[in-house]
Amino acid sequence: MPHIHLEYSDNLKDFHSQPVLLGLNQALFATGHVNVATDIKSRAICQSDYLIGLGESNQAYVHVKVSLLSGRDLNTKTDISNQLLLALQQLLPKQTHLTVQLCVEILEMEKACYGKTVVAPASVA
Repeated sequence: MPHIHLEYSDNLKDFHSQPVLLGLNQALFATGHVNVATDIKSRAICQSDYLIGLGESNQAYVHVKVSLLSGRDLNTKTDISNQLLLALQQLLPKQTHLTVQLCVEILEMEKACYGKTVVAPASVA
């Protein structure tokens, strides 16, 4: 925890998800709302089956969902959302023929229902 889900339309030019994921992880950690960097888990999905508006071909999107354990106040969630949106603006390559919608959505995972364990590497005998 937290989890970052990055979804983006496949019409973005020169968009490479790994540096964007790294930049988002760094921005989230820099907020000070996450104590251990390895608690951040992020993944990306390029969407080829999508529709924006009524089908305009000059539109694209990048949508970031951040799942946080419940219990954080509104100011914390707003700060995380704002900082990741700023980072996303800096990480997006310039698009000459596309209008790109950038979105950040904060989701809560119920702390009482969230399970996690860490499995250490097995010893080699």
